[in-house]
Amino acid sequence: MAAIGITGQPDRTRRRLTWLQGLSTATAISVFILVVIGGIVRVTESGLGCPDWPLCYGKVLPPLEYTAIIEYTHRFVASVIVGPLILATAVVALVRYRHDRWVWIPAAISVPLLIVQGLLGGVTVLTHLPGEIVALHLGTAEALLAVCLFIMVASYRTPITRAESATGDGYHRWAIAGAVSVYLVIISGALVTAMGATGACVTWPLCQGSAFPMHHLTAIHMFHRYVVLVLGVLLLYAVWRCGTGRGTEGTLRWLAVLTLATFVAQVIVGAATIWLDFQAHWRALHLTAATAVWAGAVVMAVVAYLNARTVWGKR
Repeated sequence: MAAIGITGQPDRTRRRLTWLQGLSTATAISVFILVVIGGIVRVTESGLGCPDWPLCYGKVLPPLEYTAIIEYTHRFVASVIVGPLILATAVVALVRYRHDRWVWIPAAISVPLLIVQGLLGGVTVLTHLPGEIVALHLGTAEALLAVCLFIMVASYRTPITRAESATGDGYHRWAIAGAVSVYLVIISGALVTAMGATGACVTWPLCQGSAFPMHHLTAIHMFHRYVVLVLGVLLLYAVWRCGTGRGTEGTLRWLAVLTLATFVAQVIVGAATIWLDFQAHWRALHLTAATAVWAGAVVMAVVAYLNARTVWGKR
C-alpha cells in the first residue's frame, strides 16, 4: 500500500522531496521564531539596543547589556539562520522544481521579500524606530512567513497541476478571506502600537466602560477591538466552512480546529494583557498568539485552495 502523506493522498514522491520538505519546514519554523523574537524586541524596548546597523556599537559582537543582547539575538537569527534557510530553500525549489509553479513562484518571491525585510530592519534602527516603519517591518515579516508556509505545504504535494474545475462548495474562497482577515487584524494591532495607543484602554471588553470612546488614542485602541470582532467573525465562518464543507478532508478539518483554538487563545491572551496592566511578557505572548493564528489560517487557506483547485502526485 502506498504511504499516505499529510494531504491524505498517496505519497508517491516522498524520497525525492525530502530535501525540499525538510528545508521548507525548517524555514517556516525559523521565520515564525524570528517574528516572535521581533515581538520580544519591541515589548522590551530593545529596538535601539544596538543603535547602529548592521553592526552593534561598531562591533561584530554586542556589549554585555540586556537590550543589546536581545536586539543582537534578533539580528543573529535573521542573518545566520533565517536568511540562509530561505536562500537554500529557494535554490532547491528553483533548480529542481521548475516544472511546478506552486513551488518555484513562492520560492522566487521569498528572496526579494527577505531582502526588503532586512533593509526595513536597518531603516527601522537608523531612523530611531518610527511607528509606521516598525508596523511595515512586522507586516513584511508576516508576509514572508506566509510565503514560507505556502512553500512548505506545496513541498508535500508536488507535482501539482491545476484542476479543470473547482471541487467542493467554495470553502477555499472563505479560507483565503479568513487568512486575509487575520493579516488585517495584525496590521491594525501594529498601528495601535505605532500610534502609542496600546495602553489607552485599561479595561476589556469595553474601554473605561465605553463602547465608543471619543478621545483620540482610546478611539484608535477601540477601533482595533472592533476590527478583531468583525474580522474574527469572518475567520470563524471560514473555519466552519473548512471544517464542514463538501469536499473537505481530514487534514483540512484538523487545521480548522487548530486555527479556531489559536484564535480563542489569542482573544484570551489579549484580554489578559489588558487586565494584567500590559506586562511585557503578556504583550509578547499576544503577538506570538496572533502570529500562530496567522500561520494556522494561512496553512488552512493554502490546503483548502490546493484541495479545491488542483490535483497532485499524478505525473
